[in-house]
Amino acid sequence: MKKILPIFFLFVYVVASTELHQLIRVPIFVAHYMEHQLANPAISLSDFIVLHYFSGNAKFADYARDEQLPFKNVKCPEVSIAIALPPDDFPQTTAKVFSLSRNIVMRKSFLRSSSCYFSIWQPPRM
Repeated sequence: MKKILPIFFLFVYVVASTELHQLIRVPIFVAHYMEHQLANPAISLSDFIVLHYFSGNAKFADYARDEQLPFKNVKCPEVSIAIALPPDDFPQTTAKVFSLSRNIVMRKSFLRSSSCYFSIWQPPRM
């Protein structure tokens, strides 16, 4: 039950936010293809797809039926852009300028290695 509920909500979200809901219209596609085959038995599936999806804005006698086909009327998902502006009474900040000093001091103790740094790699003493 714990897995079914998130999968259900994910499915509902994906169907609502993408064009996946167009797959519900696949039976209309099959029925309309059968109608075209009854009218013209020589029509193939590729001819049917080219006629309905790649013929531009040509309107045939069954234009209302053609508009019910899946992925015929694809709508772009909505995109919202929000710009947050600060309120008028928002305190303005000024940029602070930092000065960098170029004085580099090298100490000899930094360059020497201590024996305590390498003691961890020694075998245990008894």
